[in-house]
Amino acid sequence: MQTLYSRFICAVTILLLPFYGFGIGDSARVETKLDLLYQQHGLTGAGTIVAIIDRGIDYQHPDFIDDNGNTRIAYIFDMLDNSGMNDPNNSYGVGTIYDMATINQALQSGSTLATIDPVGHGIATTGIAAGNGRAISSNKYRGVAHEATIIAVKAFTDALPAFDNFPGQAGVFNPSYLKIALDFVSDKVAELNMPSVTLMNLGSTGGPTDGTSDICQAMDAFVGSGKLLVCGVGDDGGGDNYASGSINQGDTAHIEIQKGAGNLRFDLWYSENDRFDIMITKPDGTVLGPWASPASSSQTNDQTPAGIFCYQRGADVEFFGASSHRREVLIDFTQGQGMFTVSLIGSTVTDGSFHATLNPGNYSTPHAFLSYVQAGGSINDYASAFDVITPTDYVVHTEWVDFSGTARQITGQGDKGDLWIGSSEGPTHDGRQGVDIAVPGEVLFTSYSAGTWYHHNAHNLLQDGNGFYGIQNAVSACAPLLTGVLALMLELDPTLTPDETKEFLHQTARSDAFTGTTPNARWGYGKLDALALIDELASTLSVEPAFVPSIELYPNPAKTSIHIDWSNWNQRPYDLHLFSVQGQAILAETWKTATATLNIASLVPGVYILQIRSQGVAIREKFVKLE
Repeated sequence: MQTLYSRFICAVTILLLPFYGFGIGDSARVETKLDLLYQQHGLTGAGTIVAIIDRGIDYQHPDFIDDNGNTRIAYIFDMLDNSGMNDPNNSYGVGTIYDMATINQALQSGSTLATIDPVGHGIATTGIAAGNGRAISSNKYRGVAHEATIIAVKAFTDALPAFDNFPGQAGVFNPSYLKIALDFVSDKVAELNMPSVTLMNLGSTGGPTDGTSDICQAMDAFVGSGKLLVCGVGDDGGGDNYASGSINQGDTAHIEIQKGAGNLRFDLWYSENDRFDIMITKPDGTVLGPWASPASSSQTNDQTPAGIFCYQRGADVEFFGASSHRREVLIDFTQGQGMFTVSLIGSTVTDGSFHATLNPGNYSTPHAFLSYVQAGGSINDYASAFDVITPTDYVVHTEWVDFSGTARQITGQGDKGDLWIGSSEGPTHDGRQGVDIAVPGEVLFTSYSAGTWYHHNAHNLLQDGNGFYGIQNAVSACAPLLTGVLALMLELDPTLTPDETKEFLHQTARSDAFTGTTPNARWGYGKLDALALIDELASTLSVEPAFVPSIELYPNPAKTSIHIDWSNWNQRPYDLHLFSVQGQAILAETWKTATATLNIASLVPGVYILQIRSQGVAIREKFVKLE
């Protein structure tokens, strides 16, 4: 009985390659200090796994293929295509599994695998977290952990109309698939024996939202086995979609709801020790009920008058398999507009408290609570799991130039520096803060594929992306950005535990005038500072190199070229970075030889810094460029 969240709005060149930009966009990169992180630590995500549970992937997109033409995807698990269920290597009872060898064979032979992401959402989120930017020569739009190994799980998809050559499709969502998806990722991470971070990119209002649903229990078990798991707070903020209160025995609480056009779901939870009878008043004054609360925890009382489906469930038979010993009243309103009233009649009360949500009920819908309204509380059920890492989204950039050269901008999304208007908020319904950290998501630049719904909306394609890149925003953008940063943490310290990771995130987050005093249920511990995060982690590591590396530069000073020799360094490959003395990045490149000659003729005279980094060790030397 859960729904998905997804929202989509409509220098000097030296040697052969320019300095790389990053696919998330300049504003988000600067805001999170990712550019400084790359310069100072040289991390790429190599040796880590980024697992994305989403709407699929395009294995043919260049961002997911390495420089040798081989896939970066270790596994694709398409849970919506059951043609591979007879595969002896598929013990999951659903879907089709494609391993790296199968994907590479398809790439090399030009054959086509059946798995696709016609929406484009999974492609975009994977690109933000781990795309390598190879679709254009500048690598301008690469993702955060661009050398990570990828696992892609297609566990659900959205309804789409027919477009281009695509015939359209119905939406598919089966909550039981999420637990299977986590099991699959867990198994493959163990097989590959690499540190991992997983993004489960979905969730919306509804459910117990107290960390006790069966999906939350599976998520916490996944994290309990030592793996990082990210789930964004959801896209249900900005509306009056959370109500809570308390009643005494014999009293009645009248929960008023403004309903616009379309379907609306009301989901209310209260103690199994209480008995609330239900009565519904329609906009025309018609009264339905009262309907008695089920007598025991295993009983139901479901009523389905015209246009209304009212399910009253005891704690053992509610829809979410929660362990919190609470009852559920779930009502689907499928007809009518105006004010509906759901009346709770306290026939037996020992606790009296209740929590209710509306779906949809965010800033962009006409549905809202009119009584018992509480601020916040719009965080999705999955993000209420106790051990999951939960980012919220804030605004740093709202403009882009589309494929035709037209300047575009998303408006009305919140001030730059403030939370995106649609970001869900804590607290959880059991009173926990809910949000861990705020991450930029408005708007990011990422991977697009032809033939997808994203690509069909051509005004979202970037002018210089050659059809391979476009925009992504909302929590679906901030969550993969954080996922990529966590992969960089694991590259630096593969032994990090989930608890340690959360502690580092909390300690290094920054507060400002927008966040106010932190932590709080809107911003968590503040805004992500990726450089401070990695600096703090690096400061805790005590690994010393087995030798003292050095760089020999000559001639120094130099006019046209400078020779670099680090032949006493027996580790390869090396990341070479060139900076101005003010810290401006000029070049980022990977080298596999111990000597090189750098053409500096086009540099303006002055002092420059050359950095070489390999396997956690970085050394720097200055040189002078003469007239």
